[in-house]
Amino acid sequence: MAHDLERVASHRLLTSAQMREADRRTIENLGLPGVVLMENAGAAACRILKTRMPEWRERVVVILAGQGNNGGDGFVVGRWLLQSGGRVVVLLLGRGADLKGDARIHHGAFVGQGGVVRELLPGVELADVLHPLLLHCSVVVDAIFGTGLARSVEGLAAELIRLVARSGKPVLAVDIPSGVCADTGRILGCALPARWTVTFAAEKRGHRLYPGAGLVGELIVAPIGIPESFLNIPEHDVALNVTEDLVIPKRSPDAHKGDCGRLLVVAGGVGMEGAAILVAQGAARVGAGLITVATPAAAQPVVTAGLTEAMTLPLPLRASGEPLLDIITKGRFQPDVLAIGPGLGENEQTWELVTAMMAWKELPTLLDADALNVLAGQGERIRHWSIGRRTPLILTPHPGEMARLWGMEVNDVRGDRLAIARRTARDWGVWVVLKGAGSVIAAPDGRAWINATGNPGLAAGGSGDLLTGIIAGLLAQDWPVESAVRAGVWLHGAAADACAAEQGMVGMLAGDLLPHTRRLRNGLG
Repeated sequence: MAHDLERVASHRLLTSAQMREADRRTIENLGLPGVVLMENAGAAACRILKTRMPEWRERVVVILAGQGNNGGDGFVVGRWLLQSGGRVVVLLLGRGADLKGDARIHHGAFVGQGGVVRELLPGVELADVLHPLLLHCSVVVDAIFGTGLARSVEGLAAELIRLVARSGKPVLAVDIPSGVCADTGRILGCALPARWTVTFAAEKRGHRLYPGAGLVGELIVAPIGIPESFLNIPEHDVALNVTEDLVIPKRSPDAHKGDCGRLLVVAGGVGMEGAAILVAQGAARVGAGLITVATPAAAQPVVTAGLTEAMTLPLPLRASGEPLLDIITKGRFQPDVLAIGPGLGENEQTWELVTAMMAWKELPTLLDADALNVLAGQGERIRHWSIGRRTPLILTPHPGEMARLWGMEVNDVRGDRLAIARRTARDWGVWVVLKGAGSVIAAPDGRAWINATGNPGLAAGGSGDLLTGIIAGLLAQDWPVESAVRAGVWLHGAAADACAAEQGMVGMLAGDLLPHTRRLRNGLG
């Protein structure tokens, strides 16, 4: 059971500015002084340190403190440790006389308690100061920079971070690992990896966005007196992707296969038959009732052999989507949802298929892989397709595909994945799943979610195809689009986590996730 100091007060993921505003409202509207909030934060971090590091008393605790409020939190941690009989040394970047506000008050309280502060000033031989302390150190508390850091870490602070990182000592980060941008997860020059991170009131976006998320370690949220009503407000429109708030339809006791959705998958090609098979299998394992895979005629025998529960349909040999549409609309298969793209290839036929099928504005449609690649640089066309649609249009690109859609460099996408996903969703009127570690889900209305399930075992061919099938399979069962997209991304990652727990991440295949996907889907209701 979680300790009462380790509860998640909100699933909202805040920016540094939003957190400052919540602090301000607490101070001004409730009359709770900032010095008290700092006391609560430092005391909570101290308690977490004691629970995670029971042997903390055996050696000295080194606290790295900066000149801002994060450093003030560090002084509170130090004072509480001293009061518990610990040995503490604070290394302060700068002069104590230069501290201001609440941090200055808590610096004075720490020194008044008998605490030792060593000021690190320009010209100091940092290695000479640090190495003897680290040799006899049990744990390092990182209170250098907090969530307000917006510049690259340089000079003495950068040297301090690198020396501590090389030491291998366990680190407890106060609020966020120093050097990680709280808004984007970017590394600002260099950053100090943590074994534990204690943050206050609510998680910040940088805790969940990579690469910074990879330095957080175990993330613990501690309440410090900020009301949840100041956190759960509409302006805080980015959240962790969880499933408890989703609308999940129940299957009727007398349901038949037609009631459970008809999905048309347009995918596969010679040498890429597996993509079509995985899409169909993913959809089947989340409960889609009837699945038809339209695939190039030359690939159809292989796809058919790999799918005993789905139907297949040959794509026309000539480069036109119309014959296929004629077959479908004449009654052979009336789909409820379309999923287009995996394994089709970047060619004229794919282009014509995508453009022809986008005329079906009454059907929820998911575009992935080559359906996105043939639309490189054509955002205005996608936006035009979304105008007047009665049903959602969903794009599921990885960073490379997203970069091609916008005509930008991949590193530009990776530099702020949340921003580019939200911009795409808003500007083009579509739902977006920007895949990768910490996949970003963005809605056309500006809301976004960051997914926390999944692991590096998903870095294997076919994983994205399976996700396409999972989302499309849920949509086919008449799930609301938000529920289908968010649950699909969560299920995909959670299945990978379950698979890794059994046999490890390395060597995980997309097909290995199928039994876990089925079990987890049934667990949702």
